[in-house]
Amino acid sequence: MKIAIFSLAPLHQKNIMGGSQKILHELATSLGEYGHEIKVWCSSSEHNQEKFVLGSSNVYPYLFFRGKFPSPYQVPPINLVKSLKLIRKASEWADRIYLHADGMYHRDSFIGKKIIRSFHDFIYDEAIISSLAFNAEATIVPSDYLKQCIEATLVLSDKKKIEPIITVPNGIKINKNLNLVSNKANDSGEVNLLFPHRPQITKGIIQAVKIAVKLQDKIPKKKVNLLAPYFSSNTNNDDTSLSYEKIFKIAKNEEAKNILKLYQWLPHQNMDDLYSSASITLCPGNFVESFGLVPLESVINHTPVVCSSVGGFRSYSNIPAIKLFPYGDIDNAVELICDSLETSMDIFFQSKEIISNEYSYTNMISQYEKIITDNNVIHQKIHMKNKNNHKLAPWCSIEKDYIYNDYSSERLYVKNLNSLIKNNNIINIMDNKLNPSDIKKAIDLGYIIQDYQIQQL
Repeated sequence: MKIAIFSLAPLHQKNIMGGSQKILHELATSLGEYGHEIKVWCSSSEHNQEKFVLGSSNVYPYLFFRGKFPSPYQVPPINLVKSLKLIRKASEWADRIYLHADGMYHRDSFIGKKIIRSFHDFIYDEAIISSLAFNAEATIVPSDYLKQCIEATLVLSDKKKIEPIITVPNGIKINKNLNLVSNKANDSGEVNLLFPHRPQITKGIIQAVKIAVKLQDKIPKKKVNLLAPYFSSNTNNDDTSLSYEKIFKIAKNEEAKNILKLYQWLPHQNMDDLYSSASITLCPGNFVESFGLVPLESVINHTPVVCSSVGGFRSYSNIPAIKLFPYGDIDNAVELICDSLETSMDIFFQSKEIISNEYSYTNMISQYEKIITDNNVIHQKIHMKNKNNHKLAPWCSIEKDYIYNDYSSERLYVKNLNSLIKNNNIINIMDNKLNPSDIKKAIDLGYIIQDYQIQQL
């Protein structure tokens, strides 16, 4: 089968920028092994305008979109016209269209071909608009969390029918020959905290600095280092990332100049060494992660992780080497770091077994291939359940009698909620132990929503 893949974001031959592009890189490299002819079209950038090959797949960085987020369509109109002509020509060649991290609004350019798409976030405008305004034969997402967020949004917007949204967890390659190292933090007088994310406010760079300072106060006999990346001018494809100077200004304001150690953004193939050199990996932000590769990549390199309990990170609660804390709770994060410094090899073995079973790289590629090439058409409809039965919105979590909202980073108090909500997050809003005004506010703000079911026709 001839499969044309399109991406608004650039794809590079060597450098990988973020989890979504890592998955695209691996798909482009691996799908050809199934006997398909794969061609990838993506946005060009200043240093990435020549055709290259990944595996047996040709990659054409020829599209004239901006190549940066946010606002990839912020280009001269003539560039949009040029891109549309390229897309139409590519679509004429293809048997099947796959839109990676769909943000492609110009559906008529695909000349009636069967479209499979994926979403890897539900934050950027492109994903939200595409999910609401455009259809596909099937949508692939990396987590049940993202699946449920998109489905709930479509249901609440009164969609009558939606295409199948299929969870395919991102796959992780585990190095079987990795040198087994335990209790790295105890081998020297230093504790290295790793913040390997894009240097954005929402990714938690300020929280990471605060945590590092608090940890240094708690363990004054050890030297705490916070390792964090910065982008050079020719590698940054996200205008929301902070500059080198702004990151150091944050450190200065928090009296952490001697703690922060900045390194230039590394190619993905160097990340195993970076993870292995760290004592703890931090994921302390409030960015609504739909999946989050960092915690899993860290654990398979025998470095424990301390994460804020936001978005897709909550699904890692069953992995012993990953600890979760309520977003913004710096003291809790520091306590978990201290506990995690004593992580045993048994914990890593247990954690890697779970990761191997639930996040198989081979299964990921196989499922993508099957969904993209499947000729079956599945139709679904929405069935609204008993109006008194509501459920916790998928973008929310319970913290005692508080509901935390991923998208607002705010908490709402609902008296007796924790004791009354059922295991499946269903609650009877007419229960006399609940305060009606609390419930009304929770419904108005979208913290709890009417229960529903999506059925195949």
